Amino acid sequence: MSATDRDPSPPDAATTASIPEPDLEHSHDQPASAEESEAVEAQMPPFEPLFALLTNSTTNTTVHPRIHYLFSDDDPSILATSAEDPSHRALVVDLAPAAEGASSRWDVSWAASLTPDFAVTKSSVAVQQSEGDESGGAGALMLRVEGVEREPVEMRPDSLPSSGSGAIGGEDVDVLAEDFRRRMGVLKKVVDEGEKRRVVVEQHEEVQQAAAEGEEEDGPPDEAVVDYDEDKGKGKAKAEDD
Repeated sequence: MSATDRDPSPPDAATTASIPEPDLEHSHDQPASAEESEAVEAQMPPFEPLFALLTNSTTNTTVHPRIHYLFSDDDPSILATSAEDPSHRALVVDLAPAAEGASSRWDVSWAASLTPDFAVTKSSVAVQQSEGDESGGAGALMLRVEGVEREPVEMRPDSLPSSGSGAIGGEDVDVLAEDFRRRMGVLKKVVDEGEKRRVVVEQHEEVQQAAAEGEEEDGPPDEAVVDYDEDKGKGKAKAEDD
């Protein structure tokens, strides 16, 4: 799927599901954690393998990629492992529960490419409608990801006049303008997909920061303060007796 090799071999795709894992420290300290864990699990829709299609808009090819599922409590170090075959491109698709009322149970939070020569332009999760099924929402989920690869810069033919030898014809200007508009449209799609990831990452960092600040404001447990006061009082009484 590169510019020199058109072998439509399926690239690697790692799909991460944003399923909150239980807070171990909180569940260890408070007996109500089991009920809270059940409530969190009840909010999560059932997860099932997705039928995925990856489209390369540059080469107009669509493949069925190999998918590796990573959950929130899995080791993410596999994402840093480079593919053995350079023609395989690794993508990361973050899945989150769909909004209430949506036809699909899951939705794409963000998607990104781990290789510099390929960029994601569109990602979505849809419900596959089987023949004769008009209910909607009961079919299998299909993940669709579209992207573009780095296009080679086309050199100006010798027949075209250079900037110093004369004016460019009107037809040549129209071709250049159309190609410019097309490339700018593709760039906008790439930027929009990157903006989705930036917003999600910022929200995640804000939640973590708020949780850390809340722990600092709570201070030490009350029992530790009481024990400290009692020890101090005993020491003072002993000094007065002496």
